[in-house]
Amino acid sequence: MAYWETADHSWTPDSSRFFNTPSQKNRDLFYVYQEMGHFKALKPYYTERSGLSSYLIKFTLSGKGSLTYQERTEQITPGDVFFIDCRNYQYYKTVSEEPWEMDWIHISGGQTKAFYEEFVRTGTSVFHTQGDPWQNPLHMIMTKLLYLQDKQTTKTDFESSVLIHELLNELLIQKYQLNFQDQDIPAYILEMKDYIIDHLQEPITLELLEHKFHLNRYQLNKEFSRYIGMPPIEYQIHQRISKAKDLLRYSDLSIQEVATNVGLENFSYFSRLFKKKTGLAPSTFRKIG
Repeated sequence: MAYWETADHSWTPDSSRFFNTPSQKNRDLFYVYQEMGHFKALKPYYTERSGLSSYLIKFTLSGKGSLTYQERTEQITPGDVFFIDCRNYQYYKTVSEEPWEMDWIHISGGQTKAFYEEFVRTGTSVFHTQGDPWQNPLHMIMTKLLYLQDKQTTKTDFESSVLIHELLNELLIQKYQLNFQDQDIPAYILEMKDYIIDHLQEPITLELLEHKFHLNRYQLNKEFSRYIGMPPIEYQIHQRISKAKDLLRYSDLSIQEVATNVGLENFSYFSRLFKKKTGLAPSTFRKIG
């Protein structure tokens, strides 16, 4: 896909931008940025492009813009963040009479692609954050990144990589509402988690959990996933495989006995599931342990 771009660069004199040309070694090692900045973009500011090998994160602080991406056009308001793959067609512009003020960064390297794919898994590249945008950790991290570029040293690429990784983590934490404290986890979620661990040898269904914890299965799945990171049935599978690993490595039980011990008496199913989750057959895992 050939790169092309058209744009209008109408931004205020106190806007800032930085370019970066990292060494090949640093591109291989780190999360890197190609360009970043803080803009107060005035009408008729816009960018239309395709084919740029980069990912763009743009966080709106004030004013309004619009984004056309993946055949959708969305209004961008204060607190909105979008995360796009610039190899795809995109068109964004200022739509408010006041400046569209935003932090933005073009990044690549590390696991950027995986973070992007997780971010858009719900079907949209735009997410609205909560609270005052100026106090949001996303703004704080990008401000630190900009400050680093003003104080360039041999450590800058290292420090920038750490902050970019932190930025990507923060995007997912906020999108999936993971910014809670342990004490915020409802007691019934912890009880359900303990119940699953204590009954690994028994078949557990959503219907069983629904009746035991007096919740409909949709709410149960949603809440458990939010606080534990996966649905309850998947959590039981995860725990079974973890226990099987322990028994394969540190016990003299046969592989069939290990399978039975974790509630998977069908040996062929256990072997297929173990290989699917670990990439290794149970016998191979035991040998290399």
